[in-house]
This record gives sequence, C-alpha cells and structure tokens, in this order.
Amino acid sequence: MSRALFAGWVPDAAGRGWLAGLVSTLAAARPAGTPPLKPRRPDQWHATLCFIGHAPTDDLVVAATRALAPVAARIPAHGIAIERLAYWARPGVIVALPGRSDALRALCDECSRSLRRTGIVPDQDTSQPHVTLAYPGRHLPPQPWLDDIDCAGPLLRVDRFQLLFNPGGRYEVLGDWPLQGAALPPPPVQSALF
Repeated sequence: MSRALFAGWVPDAAGRGWLAGLVSTLAAARPAGTPPLKPRRPDQWHATLCFIGHAPTDDLVVAATRALAPVAARIPAHGIAIERLAYWARPGVIVALPGRSDALRALCDECSRSLRRTGIVPDQDTSQPHVTLAYPGRHLPPQPWLDDIDCAGPLLRVDRFQLLFNPGGRYEVLGDWPLQGAALPPPPVQSALF
C-alpha cells in the first residue's frame, strides 16, 4: 500500500478524454512480441508536482494544506502540450511527457518552496512532471517504437492543483486550489559565492 502524500495536477474531463485516445493509440501501436500493456485507470492519471512523503500524520496533512494554499495565488492557469512518450525501465512505466513549460516548472518549484518555508522537507522535488499511462513491465530494453507515436494534440489545461493522498489504488483529494496568479513569479536568484 502506497500511502503517498503529494501535490499534484489532475487532468480535467477534456484532458482525460484526450489522454484516453492517446492510450488507445499506444495500445494499437504496440509491436507484436512486446509485453502487453496494463493501462493505468483514467481516475489515476496525474502529474506529481512535489512528493511530500509516505504515511503522513494528520498534523503533516494540516501543515501541508496550509503551506500549499498560497501557491495558487502566485501561479497563473496555463496549458501544457504532451511532447512525447517514454518508457522508464526501473519503475516499468510508459509516461506522457509535457514539452517545456515555464509555468508548470514554476508550479512544481513553488509547491516545494512553500512546503520548505513552513519546515516541511519534501521527500522528492519533481524534476520531470509526467503522467503515467501504462505498465509494460520493469527492466525491459528501450522501446524505440514509442518515438513513432504522434502526441500532437490540444493543450491540457492546468488551472488548479491538489494535495493528493494515495491510501492504495485510488487518490483522495485533501486540498484543491484554482490557480489565480496574474504572472509567473521571478525565478529564484542564487547569490554569488565570491
């Protein structure tokens, strides 16, 4: 059982519909002789923005909710385009990867910074937001056929984010915030060492 707590983005109905079509295309494109795909259920599709940890206490959930709420006022609603599919061998997943998005990157960074400001150190910052679509199995060789799948489609709307908890097999929404920022926050500035 996962018992994971994280800030995440869940696609809206239009986004789920488009991703469902992409999963159908993925299944149809699978070459003969490759392992069968186990598609992830649409109600499980999400992108992790910042992984907080496993087995959270009630106090941590309350603190994380308070820490994340202000992020919504700093990040504007935006759209992301799925650029490509990739197979990650260690977890054994096929993921949909968005193209470069300063707004999505800022949302990930702001979630992490807001948690840290309140003394919550996330288990893992998100370096590459993605949506897991299917499980073909772990430690397979590279899957170059994924490069031939056309991911061109509409921008997926990122107009809110959630605090999500996975008690096992499903996701519970513990906090939900619409994005209301007027502009992206300036990137953090690192002081000169000398």
